[in-house]
Parts: sequence; C-alpha cells; structure tokens
Amino acid sequence: MFCLIGFVLTFYIFLTPPCIILFVLVWLLEGDLKRKLTAWLSNKYALLFASLYLIYLIGIIYTQSPKHGWMDMEIKLSILLFPIILSSESKMDFTKQKWFGFAFISGAVGHGLYCLGYASWLYFSQGKTQFTYLPFSKFVHPTYYSMYIDLALVFMYYALTVKGKELSKKEKIFIFTSAPFLLLILVLLESKMGVIITALLLLIFVVKYFSSKHSPYKTWTMIIVLLGIIISGISRVSRFNALGNLLSGKNNNAPSVESNQARVYVWGAAYKLIKSSPLIGYGTGDTVALMQQYKQDGMMGIYQEKLNSHNQYLQTMVAIGIPGILILLGNLFIPLVYTIKRKQFVYGMFLLILCLNFLTESMLEQQAGTMFYGLINSLLMFNFVI
Repeated sequence: MFCLIGFVLTFYIFLTPPCIILFVLVWLLEGDLKRKLTAWLSNKYALLFASLYLIYLIGIIYTQSPKHGWMDMEIKLSILLFPIILSSESKMDFTKQKWFGFAFISGAVGHGLYCLGYASWLYFSQGKTQFTYLPFSKFVHPTYYSMYIDLALVFMYYALTVKGKELSKKEKIFIFTSAPFLLLILVLLESKMGVIITALLLLIFVVKYFSSKHSPYKTWTMIIVLLGIIISGISRVSRFNALGNLLSGKNNNAPSVESNQARVYVWGAAYKLIKSSPLIGYGTGDTVALMQQYKQDGMMGIYQEKLNSHNQYLQTMVAIGIPGILILLGNLFIPLVYTIKRKQFVYGMFLLILCLNFLTESMLEQQAGTMFYGLINSLLMFNFVI
C-alpha cells in the first residue's frame, strides 16, 4: 500500500486519496494503537508537523466562509495523518527505501509516457499540437509534476552515488534511461520554477559529486559548462521571455490571468490583506477575503478565475496570520537544520524543492501539494535516514 501511494501520486493522482484511506485502514487494523499514538505524542517533530494542521483548524473559528474552511481542512488532512502514522513506524532499510523510490520514479515515468503518447496521438490523428505546458500535463498542473520529477531525480542521484553497489544491473539501466526521459518531460512542461529548481539541483549534483572525488578542476569545468547549458536553455523558453516582458514593464494588464502577470497582482492583493489583519488573518479557507480584494482592485480576470495567492507564505499569512507563518516556517527550517546536522542529503534537497516552490505556488491549497508534502516530509524524517 505504501509503494502504491508513491506510484499513483506521480502517475495518476486522482487514485491517491482512496489509496491513502486504505493505507490508514491497514494501519488501524494492525492494532497496537496505544503504542502508535504514544510514539506520535512523544515525537517532537511529529507534533511540529501536526501543529500546522491544528493552527488551520483554529482558523475555522473565525473564517468568513466555513464551507471553504472545512473543504480546506479536508485538503490538508495528509499533513496530519502521515506524521501520526509514519512516526509510529520503524526506520526502513535500503531495500524497502528502494521499493518506494522505484515506485515513485516509475509513476513519474508512466505519467510522462501517457502525456507524450496522448499528445502524439492528437497530433497525428487531429493535427493538434499539445506538447507543452497545461495541454501537455493531463493529470496534474505542470508545476506539481515538475516538483515530483525533481524529487525523482534526487532519489536517482542518491541511489547511484551512495548505494550504487547495492543496485542490480537492471536497476541501473532503468535509472540511466529514466533520468534523461524525465528531463525531457520537464522541458515540455515549461514550468518556470520547475526549470529553475532542476537547474539548481543539477548544479548541486555536479558540485557534490566532483567535490567528493577531490577534483576541483573537474568541478569548476563542469559547473561552467552546466551553467552555459542552463542559461542557453532558459533564454529559449517562451514562458521565461514572457516573464522578462513583465519585469521590463511590457504587457502590464490588470484584467489578465497570464501566469506571470497574475502572480504579481495576486501577491499585491494578498499583501494588502495581510497589512489589514496581520495578527490572525481572515480564517481558514480565506477565499472570500481574496475575492473581495480582487474585485476591489479591478482584477476581474483573476476574480473570475478565483485564483489563490500563488505563494504559500502569503497564503498562510492571509489565512491564519503571524502564528500561522511562524509555524509554517518552523515546519520548513527546523527540519532543514536537522538535515544539515545529520547530513541527510535527500531530505535537505526535498526541503529545498519545497521552499522554492512555495514562492510561486500555494502548494498546500491543493491535494497535489498536501499529499506530496505530508507523505514525503514524514517519510524522510521518520523512516528514510537519507
């Protein structure tokens, strides 16, 4: 069940909630609940992770929209469930880690094969070109799929460089064929943050690998080459060109919902709300307050699309104010310090991926984000010491 969740999360996300329900049922049917709950309550990190859900629960008390508030709590349920369940389980050896890692990677590859196959079928049968961005990514938004691919690349790097001797020949072949394919899919997804984070990860991989080989000359050579490839690639992506036009003052249209412009406007609207109520925010499920601000600012395109803040830090402050943002930052940076002290490379890269994606997406307002965060964060803290 655990590996199945990892597979469907990256392949067909709509099956993930029922798989999580089955996973919870199995955990309950195993019994020994007193020991499990005691393990959760005695684990300071498990309580820290659960506190994020609890502060949102308090936000229900004063929300302007109880309906949206309870929907939000349902979306965020993974943030509470996985710390409780996984903190009560023992650490997994590399064999079990490998099962989950390959399930996760296989789901991402399968998703990419489906998207590429469907886009090809549309092209050859109907003459439609849907090989990039939203039309290409069928099951989840390109930014979330890019985030899954980034973590899959981290898993593959760790397996090859740290546990290479424990991999079979077939497993190595699978990784060496999956990595370039997923990089191709990531380019087609055209997620700006996805490209930036992938470029940063590749740079970190190169530095870490060659530094460990005690070859500074090779390290700096590879860094220069890699940076050249990255800069050249980014300059050719149309969505980065659109961002450049916005920053230079071109194409500045308030009613627009083009993603670059929309983010700038919704960030401004969220900032106005935060200034008005910084201490407690507007309550969980802060949709009403945001929509009113959009309407007041004349952003009708954004209002009609009912966009969120597209920044998790701002979104949390709008909803539950200063206590909420402090708890969110604690959930990110306390584990980050933990990973640095214990030299847990994979966990550190996961937190880096998450922190950067939070800058441009309200990841915890969608199940694609909460299930990913709840599962992987607890997994790497309690069960995978990597």
